[in-house]
Amino acid sequence: MQIDLNKLNINGTININELLTIDEELYKNTSIKELKPIKVDGKIFYNVSDEIELDLDVEGIMVLEDSITLDPIDYPYSININEIISESNEDIKEYYQNSKNILDIMPILWQNIVLEVPISITKEKDAHLSGEGWELNNEEENKIDPRLAELSKLLDEGKE
Repeated sequence: MQIDLNKLNINGTININELLTIDEELYKNTSIKELKPIKVDGKIFYNVSDEIELDLDVEGIMVLEDSITLDPIDYPYSININEIISESNEDIKEYYQNSKNILDIMPILWQNIVLEVPISITKEKDAHLSGEGWELNNEEENKIDPRLAELSKLLDEGKE
């Protein structure tokens, strides 16, 4: 998303209310399987120190894999971005194209979206916790294998 700084200089504030689509190439090497269009709402303005300030609300849905079953899960996120871009800051070179007087805020949006990705996620209901020849053991259930029942009795006697 590119912001024309000439408009920002004239108006002092640019209001943003857009639905953006993120290029699939951007997230193909991440745990995000799909990034549905994101809603960006907010404003970009010059603050008292003549620095560019972003105040944006970003909402969207990312599709991730279930940590147990590998099923796709829709994961909604909501981010509030308050970023100050100073011309003396070295990071502005990444966003600012001086020859065209344009500021690209897509890297800022992307960095904040990536921070919202959870380490692992699973469905609480309807998760398939067993399959052909396997099942997920619940630690709370201490089922004793009938083949080891006698051994368990001996261990219990040793504790007394």
